Amino acid sequence: MKNDRLVQLAIKGLEAERARIDQELLELRKQSGGAVGSNDLTPSGRPRRRMSAAAKKKISEAMKRRYAALRAGSKK
Repeated sequence: MKNDRLVQLAIKGLEAERARIDQELLELRKQSGGAVGSNDLTPSGRPRRRMSAAAKKKISEAMKRRYAALRAGSKK
């Protein structure tokens, strides 16, 4: 019972620290003129690469051809 309380307090403390760190990151991103959203950076800190609609379509068509060839090969 006492251990559960310690774990709950530790979790609350860590969540509060995470909220403080997230707020500091947000402020620093605003100051640097960088993107505010967390999805704009990869875990390594580099900007996320965007793919055009044409590139997505090209990759989709290539994957469909590959899977069709795999299915055709497995039916033989």
